[in-house]
Amino acid sequence: MSEQKERVLAAIHRDVPDRVPLDFSANAGVQEMLYRKLPVSDYYEMLCYFHSDIFDMRGVIDPQYNGSKPFKTRHPDGIFENYWGMKTRIMDTATGPEESYCEFPLADFTDLEQFETYSWPCVDDFDFSTISSRLKRWKEFAIMASGVSIFQHPTFLRGLDNLLVDFLINPEIADYIMDKFTDFYLAYYDRLLSAADGQITILRIADDLGMQDRLLISPEIFSRFFIHRLEKFADMAHSHGVYLMNHSCGSIVPFIPKLIDIGVDILDPIQITAKGMDPVILKEQFGNDICFHGGVDTQYLLPEGSPEEVRKQVGILVDTLGCNGGYILSPSHILQTDVPLENIEALYQEGQNCRYH
Repeated sequence: MSEQKERVLAAIHRDVPDRVPLDFSANAGVQEMLYRKLPVSDYYEMLCYFHSDIFDMRGVIDPQYNGSKPFKTRHPDGIFENYWGMKTRIMDTATGPEESYCEFPLADFTDLEQFETYSWPCVDDFDFSTISSRLKRWKEFAIMASGVSIFQHPTFLRGLDNLLVDFLINPEIADYIMDKFTDFYLAYYDRLLSAADGQITILRIADDLGMQDRLLISPEIFSRFFIHRLEKFADMAHSHGVYLMNHSCGSIVPFIPKLIDIGVDILDPIQITAKGMDPVILKEQFGNDICFHGGVDTQYLLPEGSPEEVRKQVGILVDTLGCNGGYILSPSHILQTDVPLENIEALYQEGQNCRYH
């Protein structure tokens, strides 16, 4: 087994590795900048440059799509549409150009018959047969499969405000939409993990359920609509010997015990600027039961801080979340174009050099 994978597994098992495991992720704009400024020619070399121990295969090694509907198309008005029918547009934001969701094709549907006649994708449209051979180049990394969503992706079709209302007054519609995504992704990733022949270490599910200072949904809504669906992914991942990472930005402390109860192995991204997400308290309350991933602030520190301030926070996080193991160092959000190169390098250089006390 490679050193990279050993480090990640040690963290997941709450053991102490030789150094804190590192995970790198950046949006397309950041990657383009890094290719211009660093001595790297492809994504593999970029991960090696930053000493990442994890490789997220999404967008790099995916199953082949053979469906009749285009995987992604660009309309004359500049709107992109994927095989789900999700629509996006490239928009200028405070952090640079971002692909943002702009239209919601299920927003005006009012009864189940409309949802039932919608053109939903089929897992049979994907060919997983080459996954195993294509992963071999990346075998020294702990390989992560990401892309599961049972809430955020439904909002890209229904609209966030509509789905939140559905929870309260149209629960049958909320159930129908969430089941469509749950069933699709369960089948898709079950086939992906099978095709990978044991090469995948982590399955990541991402649904933001917290705001800066409170929950986005109530604990009652979480119990009614989320927990049993999330448990299906934990069970499916574990049946393949794969660990489940659950991503949710924001203040989500009340949900953490339930996530642990259903078998979530890794909690991401530890947004330490959100209410209640103090690393010291999180480690004291939950450190014996779950591995932490993330923590390095992308709201203020990485865009606006100095390299020395970045190094200081990395050391604090390794000493707190990483105390006695159980921590994977990573930004608390995918790196965006407002983060200068010197802070990215400070993060990963300090992470590589950090040793447990």
